[in-house]
Amino acid sequence: MKRTILFIALLLSMPPLIADDFGFRFGIKTSPNLSWFRTETRGYENNGVALGFSYGLVADYEFAQNYAIGSGFNIVRTGGTLRYNYIHEGFPTQKRRDYSYRYLEFPLTLKLKTSEVGFITYYGQFGVGLSFNTRARADQRIALGNGSSLRTTDVDISDETRFLKGALIIGGGLEYNFGGRTSLLAGLTFHNGFSNVLSVDNPAVQATPSAVSNYLEMTLGVLF
Repeated sequence: MKRTILFIALLLSMPPLIADDFGFRFGIKTSPNLSWFRTETRGYENNGVALGFSYGLVADYEFAQNYAIGSGFNIVRTGGTLRYNYIHEGFPTQKRRDYSYRYLEFPLTLKLKTSEVGFITYYGQFGVGLSFNTRARADQRIALGNGSSLRTTDVDISDETRFLKGALIIGGGLEYNFGGRTSLLAGLTFHNGFSNVLSVDNPAVQATPSAVSNYLEMTLGVLF
């Protein structure tokens, strides 16, 4: 991971090979997404996906023919559902929690692009993303012994959520040129989390709870 970040940083420091043809491009994007959790903690299981979205600024630095560094910043809303063992008032039971997160994300990727064919340029990209949590809420349901459940909504779980989140980014898409350097951007990107988003102990399980957040997004935007 450190080598990947160093490689991208070195590419970013390289001067453009042809200053008249390459350089920075900026744009805006919006991206609906499907997000879910992956957990290997015994007593925890993923219990569903959540629909979210992101929006933000796109920044591409074209440093050579068919190569660019992709960056920018995004406001990302993700979530998911976990079901896990829980102790309520001294008795073992299960809790289901529907999570809703909001992050400020800074991606850094290497984009490999084809030459333009019929106004269309295809690209693939890979890299990393670093996210900072700005909001964490949950709706939860605790199973009770009499067959009923205790429900609470919009619970603030900021103190149970890690502030930083990292992910590997891989995706692809196309740019449709409208003329000059203005292009319509469309793509599909997978954010594969590699850091635990939970920051709380659970006496009902033997290990420290761990879950990573993944999401798949469809991007639509405009580059200038």
